Amino acid sequence: MLTKSVPSPQPDAVIAGTVENEGINLLVIGAYGHSRIRSFVIGSTTTEIIRSCKVPVMLFR
Repeated sequence: MLTKSVPSPQPDAVIAGTVENEGINLLVIGAYGHSRIRSFVIGSTTTEIIRSCKVPVMLFR
């Protein structure tokens, strides 16, 4: 299991890059529910990870 601390203003880019560089086949992440308005205005790291990763992403709440 790969566990890393991500000290970046763009954690989605760092996570997607790590997944690609390390040859990971499946990314499993926790998803915390926010309101649709908050997600629309601020954005969601989880949504960006799903968009930018080229491997399957499993979410759990």
